[in-house]
Order: sequence, then structure tokens, then C-alpha cells
Amino acid sequence: MFDTGRPSWQNPRVLAILLVVFLAGAVLGALTMREGLHARMHAGSIWKNDSLVSYDKLTKELKLTPEQSRQLKMILDDYARYRQDLQVQLDDWKATGKNQILRILDPDQRARFEKLVAEK
Repeated sequence: MFDTGRPSWQNPRVLAILLVVFLAGAVLGALTMREGLHARMHAGSIWKNDSLVSYDKLTKELKLTPEQSRQLKMILDDYARYRQDLQVQLDDWKATGKNQILRILDPDQRARFEKLVAEK
């Protein structure tokens, strides 16, 4: 019944279960952060709806000097590029996790998994 020739952590079923548990924990943590903690952590900051207050609004409301406006523009541009890079990395991470899950499923399970993922 058990392959005693190799440690249990090398058993493909054990590795698959560990992967599923890890991914489930990551998803649950991300959802918890998104739905609850994120808003409390960023209360009172300049973040609005997951983006910075606009350049024009900050420049006008804060009465920035031309040099401050130039520096603000550079900061916001850097932020936009950084956020875009992070989004690409996150999309890759999600695709990798999904592909790893699909590899352990049989065709019927894959079809049901795709349906479940599409429902969210």
C-alpha cells in the first residue's frame, strides 16, 4: 500500500496535497486582506479606490511649485510602472498555480474546476 522506499514527503500525492493546501491558504489570505484588512491599514492615506489621488488634484489642492509638480509627476509615473510590473507578476503567479492544479486533475475534474473558477 505504501511505498516505503522513499520518504513520504517525496510521494506525489503528498506533494499535491501540500500544493493544494498552500494555494488554498494563499487564496484565503489574499481574500481576507482584500476584503477586510486592506481598508483598515490604508485608512487616512492618499490612496483612493486602490490608486493615488490624481496628479492634477494634488497639484491644485496642495499648490505645488513647478519643481514639486515635476517631482510628483516622476513619482506617480514610477508608481504606475511599478504597479503594472506587480500586476504582471501576480497574473503569472495565478496562471502558474492554476496550471499546477490542472496537472493533478483528471479530465472530468478539470472541466468542473474550470466551471468553478468561472463562477467567481
